[in-house]
Amino acid sequence: MGGKGSSPPPAPDYTGAAKEQGAANVEAARVQGQMNNPNVVNPYGTQTTTWQGDQPTLTQTFAPQQQALYDQQVKSQQMLGGLGQQGVTAAQGILGTKVDFSGSPTAGNPQQSYQNAVDAMMQRPTADYQRAVEQSNADLASAGIPVGSKAYNTQRDLLGRQLTDAQTQAGLAGINAGNTFFNQQQAAHQTGNADYLTQRTQPLNEITALMSGSQVSNPFTMPGYAQNAQVQAAPLYNAAQQTGNYNTDVWNAKQAQQGQLQSGLFGLGGSALMGGGMAMSDRRLKTHIARVGTTHLGLSVYEYDIFGHRTRGVMADEVLGVRPEAVLTHPSGYLMVNYERLWH
Repeated sequence: MGGKGSSPPPAPDYTGAAKEQGAANVEAARVQGQMNNPNVVNPYGTQTTTWQGDQPTLTQTFAPQQQALYDQQVKSQQMLGGLGQQGVTAAQGILGTKVDFSGSPTAGNPQQSYQNAVDAMMQRPTADYQRAVEQSNADLASAGIPVGSKAYNTQRDLLGRQLTDAQTQAGLAGINAGNTFFNQQQAAHQTGNADYLTQRTQPLNEITALMSGSQVSNPFTMPGYAQNAQVQAAPLYNAAQQTGNYNTDVWNAKQAQQGQLQSGLFGLGGSALMGGGMAMSDRRLKTHIARVGTTHLGLSVYEYDIFGHRTRGVMADEVLGVRPEAVLTHPSGYLMVNYERLWH
């Protein structure tokens, strides 16, 4: 139907390229792993790398002197670990019981501390007040001043004000004294509780210290992939993409050349009719195609855009199945229809 140059190039095998890229990555990782796991010889001993397939095995061997030191360290740490186990056994009875704070000093009561301070300060003023009242009653009676008289009441009010003043002073002083006493009680309570908690946690701290010291150190460091060699896989997948882009560019250039040729040949517009009833009718040249009817031969009639114009006609590929003698191939590779043969 069309010329060989009119077909786009086949798509590159992206799947195959991706598989090749993956295989190249695996091979690069294999080479990199071998390069990054060298045999090591140092004053501590030796380290050798052997391979079973892609799985490396690192074997570390101490020098004789280092082996002796390592054995001594293991023995010492085993003894410390044994002491830690003894401590754990001893602590089992402690951890299963509730901490008893009953022997710790009680916490202070700020209100009670204040009241105790005020009561202590008012003992003497109260006693003095009682003696002053008794002495005043005796003096007033000897002076002939009866109980309930103005002079009697004035004397009693004076003594009452003195007692009130003493109570006010005691209240103010009691605040400071009560706070001091309360703080002392609180400090004693906290200290007592801390002593009980120390007794509870001391065995646990000893166990922790023993167990933390029972770790055996290894002078060898476990090597990872040191990345001292980077092996990059070949960019096969990118190469396939570039090849596809190049082939597409070549095809586009050919299409552009053919389009220029067609534009020169069929620049008359309209339905692109030529002499003898010939017209370009290749589906590849048409856009915005819509079926609008049927011919007497049963061919579909379409409305479409071609060479910048809207027109109606048939599709050359469909005419081939009914009137092949009415279809010709243009030198550009596109199909043409002889409408005179089609209608008669």
